[in-house]
Amino acid sequence: MKQDPAPYEKQIFVCTNDAKGEKPSCAGDSRGEEIFRALRNLAKERGLHPRVRVAQAKCLGKCGLGTNIMVYPDNVWYSGVTPADVAELAQKYLTK
Repeated sequence: MKQDPAPYEKQIFVCTNDAKGEKPSCAGDSRGEEIFRALRNLAKERGLHPRVRVAQAKCLGKCGLGTNIMVYPDNVWYSGVTPADVAELAQKYLTK
């Protein structure tokens, strides 16, 4: 096993779990997929990708709280994120 430092300055994990209506889920009920795509596109447009990685997380274990996002190394968790929050998140985490 080889150990290296993380290859990214920041990682933003957006839950995109879709439980297909069987229970609440970030993608199915809360538009997690749309939020993920918007943040990732902004990171690319701003020339931050791949230094700042916006990645899908298939389940963060808290889907009942709406779309969830984890940000590292900031160690921050957001719940109940909506598409309307994308601009604020981008301003906070996707700036040069």
